[in-house]
Amino acid sequence: MIVSNLYSQEQKSLSQLADAAYARQEYAEAGALYNRIARNKGSKMPVDELMKMAHSYQEIGYFKEASDVYKEITGRPDRPAAVYFAYGEALRQLEQYEEAKQQYALFTTSNADSLKLKDIALQGCDSAVVWRKQGVPVQLKPVKELNTQGSDLVSGVVQKGLLLMSNGYRTMALNNGSQSKPPIDKRTEQPYYKAYVYQQYTGSNTDMYLEELAPALLGKYDYHIGPVCLNSTEDTLYATINIQGKGVPVTGKGLVNGVRQLQIYQSVKKDGKWGTPVLMPGINLTGYSSSHAVLSTGGDVLYFVSDRPGGLGQTDLWYSEKQADGSWGAPLNCGSQVNTVAAETFPTVNEDGILYFSSRGYAGMGGYDIYRVKGGKSSWETPENMKVPFNSGADDLGLILKRNGYEGYLASNKPGSMGKDDIYYFSDPDYFSRINRRENPAPVTTDPATTPQPPVTSGQPGLVTRKHTAEEETDKQQLEELKFLYDYNSASLLTESRRILDQVAAVLKRHPDWKIVISSFTDNRGSDQYNTDLSALRCYAVIDYLVNKGLDPKRLYYSNKGESNPVNGCKDGVPCKEEDYKQNRRSELKVKW
Repeated sequence: MIVSNLYSQEQKSLSQLADAAYARQEYAEAGALYNRIARNKGSKMPVDELMKMAHSYQEIGYFKEASDVYKEITGRPDRPAAVYFAYGEALRQLEQYEEAKQQYALFTTSNADSLKLKDIALQGCDSAVVWRKQGVPVQLKPVKELNTQGSDLVSGVVQKGLLLMSNGYRTMALNNGSQSKPPIDKRTEQPYYKAYVYQQYTGSNTDMYLEELAPALLGKYDYHIGPVCLNSTEDTLYATINIQGKGVPVTGKGLVNGVRQLQIYQSVKKDGKWGTPVLMPGINLTGYSSSHAVLSTGGDVLYFVSDRPGGLGQTDLWYSEKQADGSWGAPLNCGSQVNTVAAETFPTVNEDGILYFSSRGYAGMGGYDIYRVKGGKSSWETPENMKVPFNSGADDLGLILKRNGYEGYLASNKPGSMGKDDIYYFSDPDYFSRINRRENPAPVTTDPATTPQPPVTSGQPGLVTRKHTAEEETDKQQLEELKFLYDYNSASLLTESRRILDQVAAVLKRHPDWKIVISSFTDNRGSDQYNTDLSALRCYAVIDYLVNKGLDPKRLYYSNKGESNPVNGCKDGVPCKEEDYKQNRRSELKVKW
């Protein structure tokens, strides 16, 4: 009898601990505690605890484990109706779409929003099957040097490189030192996020060029930091940070202290030094989260995510307009054309007049899918699902395009990842023409004042007829004699090419009215279409480099020649030495005045 009483007390204690952790949204801890209860109680475990265990697994990305528990619950006589929808969601996250449809079909409810989500989920299963059969237009590649066993995401582009947020870099020896035992977020059993900058193409040792963003400014904050957004001139910073201190408002969403909502801070740089971050007045609302700030191309509209009253779902996209005095106006909802009864998050701006975001409320592939929508403020067209490979059954977040308009990144926790969320990279010279469904569009970039905008086609710039000086003739001749070579199957500029392009930039700055055509070529190995695409990437690499040196992208034109016009006899069917192949892998310049 004594042993039995002790056993009962132990189980009651575990249940209390598990329920408390679940209420605080500490899903990693809750899942582990419910698992201990399940091992002890077996089939006698209450069904509500099984549901919480499965949901905890889903929240931390253990989709297979969650689906196994839901399957067990469906065999119970006391199963709740909600298990069928939850089981369908877990199966859809595993991309088992036919099986997911069977579970969704069994779900019944009188709640109108839940019925709407059921219909959307069924449509999503059918759409996902079709999209996967259409093939993959580009390949996503994991960025091994940036991915950790934690969660890593790209949140934006700056002149220096890429903005990241991660909980996996804290133990690395970066510019602000390392932490052998960083503080842990009990919801995920992972460290808290921090914001970072990654410089590309500056060296072979990646760790040397990954650094914490403004550690003197943001290093003093506890809990999660990120994502961070900078304006085009990079003198104003908007950072998402958890509520600080011990006095966390009780929200009713959890036991003890409630939930630490997210808030948006702003900092302005003056005389090269960041000012103390301040909570953005009017944007943050006590008792609710405000996060994921991002600026429109012109910098006059701030989009962000919030669960405040007046929204349509769990979290919505909101916006605020910059006022004449530099302050931000009262937030307004982006409207029902974008927001749903579910959750929207992680907005990004890669093109003028277009917003990218992730949502659970549309007929998608599962989890958070990435969408692209034209419009602004509260007036939008119909959001377009980015489909495969940008979306999967898992959570796909934060599609970011580099300023060259053809390289991009996103994060996903799909199977095969190294950690919780991994960063994936793609390169697509036809991105804009494909995404806009028209031929040869002009790439629209993040900020026309600071970003490269390769010309529409390989056409020639308009010419101005006048007499040229001897110096101009000499400079023109020297530029047109240059050749930039590449490694096999690569569009990366070699060190020698970057050095020469520094000199090219200096010459072009002396002649601000000059326009230049970059022609790029490949060797003859590979298909004609592949080589044409590769030569386009080489053109963009030169354009990207020159724009980052301060040249107006409107002066830069390109011509992707593929394997045409070899400088030697290395044509199809002719065996050649590597040095001969290399001479054909080149970019050349042509001055137009």
